[in-house]
Amino acid sequence: MVLRANAGRLRVHQIASAVAVDAVGLAQTFRGPGRFARGDQLVRAALSIASNIAEACGPGTVPEFRQFLRYARGSAHELRSQLAIARAFGGPSNERVIRTLADRTTLVIKMLNHLERHPPPT
Repeated sequence: MVLRANAGRLRVHQIASAVAVDAVGLAQTFRGPGRFARGDQLVRAALSIASNIAEACGPGTVPEFRQFLRYARGSAHELRSQLAIARAFGGPSNERVIRTLADRTTLVIKMLNHLERHPPPT
């Protein structure tokens, strides 16, 4: 059976997309050595979350849907790691933004876990 879901209607995709937009904004504030590489890795991880959720919603089977959600979850864990590194480099000026992004990324991970256990009907 082919599963079809609409990524735009999934709350987890909406939150992940907003996280990606905010990650781009955060990366633009980076300073110091390696700021471009750090910013690029952070943004790529954030974009990958929303992209993999969208790809999961393409026509496919439930096992394929779950596999793309696992890819998205892996990218979310990578983003949390990049945020921890950004916190170490960023000082107090970005602390609130980083903490908010990390909290929202944790929420995305929890939502992905739930969606993997309970995929949309076929």
